Amino acid sequence: MERLDKILAKSGYGTRKEVKHLIKEGRVELAGEVITDVGFKISLQSIKQISVDGYEVEIHNSLIFMLNKPAGFITALSDTRHDTIAELIPRKWQNKGLVAIGRLDKDTEGLLLLTNDGQLSHRICSPKWGIEKEYHLITQGRPFDQQDIERFAQGFKTLDGTEFKPAKLKLVDGFEACLTVREGQYHQVKRMAKATGREVKYLRRIRIANLQLDPDLAPGEIRMLTEDERVELYSACQLED
Repeated sequence: MERLDKILAKSGYGTRKEVKHLIKEGRVELAGEVITDVGFKISLQSIKQISVDGYEVEIHNSLIFMLNKPAGFITALSDTRHDTIAELIPRKWQNKGLVAIGRLDKDTEGLLLLTNDGQLSHRICSPKWGIEKEYHLITQGRPFDQQDIERFAQGFKTLDGTEFKPAKLKLVDGFEACLTVREGQYHQVKRMAKATGREVKYLRRIRIANLQLDPDLAPGEIRMLTEDERVELYSACQLED
């Protein structure tokens, strides 16, 4: 038997204090019966019968969130000099052991995943597993052309000896493109662009594996992944949820 408030808190419904308020307000049900006892305990077999505000509770061992990171925030949970993504995480989801999966530069926008699943984070970040990350970029300098598509597809080595593995470049126009990479080197997209004669003026991550940035998620907003998104992401990483 386990306390209901503890189960809901672990599932991302808030702090223990906030979850107790949910229960007291009569917003939590078990098999259709309203539960108002904050000390109520349930068996593991009954967990799938819990609902909050009429919606079935999805119980997982891990938490995964999608953040639409705006420019101006660094990918860190604490810093004395800069705004951090921690400021964008609602209080009810703080202190859950969340870490960012990879990082986005301060001036880079878009899809950033946060989780307390270390194995999932490692799979997505490790070049060994080749998980795709897609970026939308706008550049200045030399315009992109067919030769760039071929060069990126083959991979290349820069003058300083840095080697970039094959990547997929899809042109929007001469100065705008989408680039898909399977590794996560430091400032990789910007360095690949610079090595081919151009400077990145705007950069936004739009996809990780088969998970697209939610177009309805405004910059600075965060939400939990849906059940379908979780299944697809774990499957892409060859892991079980």
